[in-house]
Amino acid sequence: METKAKIKKKIIRIVLTLTAILLLKGLFAWSNQCCDFYFHRWYAWSSWTLRQVTGIVPFSVGDVIYTAWVIAGIVYLLKLCYNLIRLAWERILLLILSGISFLSACYLAFLVLWGFNYDRYSIPYETGVVSGDYNTRQLYQLTDTLLQLVNKEKYNTGDTVGIMTPDTTGTPLFKQAIAAYAAAAEKWPALRYKAPCVKPSLFGEWMNYAGTTGYLNPFTNEAQVNTTVPAVLQPFITCHEIAHQLGYAPEEDANFIGYLAATSIADSRFRYSAHFDMFLYSVRQLGYQDSTLAKTLWKRTLPGVKADHKAMIDFYERYTSKADKYFTLFYDSYLKANKQEKGIRSYSEVTGWLVAYFKIKP
Repeated sequence: METKAKIKKKIIRIVLTLTAILLLKGLFAWSNQCCDFYFHRWYAWSSWTLRQVTGIVPFSVGDVIYTAWVIAGIVYLLKLCYNLIRLAWERILLLILSGISFLSACYLAFLVLWGFNYDRYSIPYETGVVSGDYNTRQLYQLTDTLLQLVNKEKYNTGDTVGIMTPDTTGTPLFKQAIAAYAAAAEKWPALRYKAPCVKPSLFGEWMNYAGTTGYLNPFTNEAQVNTTVPAVLQPFITCHEIAHQLGYAPEEDANFIGYLAATSIADSRFRYSAHFDMFLYSVRQLGYQDSTLAKTLWKRTLPGVKADHKAMIDFYERYTSKADKYFTLFYDSYLKANKQEKGIRSYSEVTGWLVAYFKIKP
């Protein structure tokens, strides 16, 4: 009887959780006031509170939680297998319902704490940039502009032939990223970054097998950066993850906001990292439309830019595995489930924002 009572409670809990999810999704679909309250009031407060709390701890709280979940998941599967062998059907049903209850509760927490930001489309109002369709000529002009900028900043770093190495003498990476947002907020107040909380991931090199350079933990609002990747990528990755913390959920939006921040300070490392990343997206997009034009532009990059690109390719080749393909498929599905129709290619859609930005940039 005790097991049956627990099963009944689990079913009620699942029904209540799913009802709450559906009600919230309905409110967001039909009420602009609800969206405005979430973006500018609830999320602004809840994310600030989470960063205040987790920022006290020097290591990644979110990574510890994820590790505990993985261990609990293994124990859960072992229990499920054990009861399958014993043919204990009531216990099996209770375990399955417990799993569904946990996952549905996590999904509700994900939506409330961060996930509804996928419905946020506020960049035009906050930056004055309105993205739209663009043609091959405009994409070529963008790529050519980024080429000139990436060459210029590579020259300013003081090494036009070698790869970019970690800076061990200047301002630490995370502090400089925070300073970049402070500078960007002077022009775009919506980018004001309160209660900073950026940390290196505890998973380190393990993330490279999945091709992950950084991520936001939606349950703790910590920005996680994979500090084992090539130095040329790290400044922009950090700015990208902070953009997620500010509520810019779609990847192309976070790329654009990260670009605005990274190019708002005089630090050549940050400016070069941002131009380098955006140039790679742009020239890749141009290659889909006109490979000849893309190759012509690529030939004009400085030897050091080519060296950084080759170092990046060589770095990830060391971690290429079947796990990488499965993770890419999973992440692609995750993005599509959250209204990013192009999935993992959404990152490259930042070119639309950049075309519009350089039209109005003085």
